[in-house]
Amino acid sequence: MPAKRLPDSDEERISTLKAIIEQEELNENEDNLLTIPEIHAYRNFLLTFEGTCLNFKQSMDDEIRADKSYVELFKTVQLYISHFIQVLNLAIIRGEVKVDSLAFYGLENSNEFTVPDLSTEEAIVEWGERLIQGDMERTCHGGTAIYNPAISKVKVHYDLFKDSLHSLSIYRKNTIRAQEGLADMRDKADRLIWDAWTKVEFKYWGLAPEERDRKFREYRLHFHHGRGEQLDVFG
Repeated sequence: MPAKRLPDSDEERISTLKAIIEQEELNENEDNLLTIPEIHAYRNFLLTFEGTCLNFKQSMDDEIRADKSYVELFKTVQLYISHFIQVLNLAIIRGEVKVDSLAFYGLENSNEFTVPDLSTEEAIVEWGERLIQGDMERTCHGGTAIYNPAISKVKVHYDLFKDSLHSLSIYRKNTIRAQEGLADMRDKADRLIWDAWTKVEFKYWGLAPEERDRKFREYRLHFHHGRGEQLDVFG
């Protein structure tokens, strides 16, 4: 006997469970493979499983939107931080800002007024904090304000980036939780389908091939056929 082939996707699992339930509801009592409590259990599980699948999909959609927003805000704040440091360096070169003011920003050891590596999330968080705090300290010590961009503009984009980073972290955790819950339910869905199909096989395997295949199709029973085996129409 060829091996039963379980569904490959959640959509197939839901479709198969629905077919099993619907066929059991259509059968006469003597033809039922499941007891009434079992049918209720299948129906309740199906509702929960569909809800879990929808929750996982919503979590994924939320994470994708949050990730897209995060990427855009990352690029923007990266540009503003880099631009602010370049403007600061130019102000020092022109003598408008004292060179020792670089210490306020943690830039006193920078090589020839270079911009630090801003390619990572950690670097953006670190240098955003340094610039905002450092510029506040510098101006408190009598330093003149820097414009184009002003530190207030940098802070706006930095805060937006930090908010997006926090939101993305939450959405990722929600997706992981939803995925873990769905994994457990997939196992249970497969067990329910397997149990129902085993009962279908036991009851109908001895029928004439045409009638047997019709019954298998009604329950969405699929088989995996090895090389050289005759392929019946179970689709």
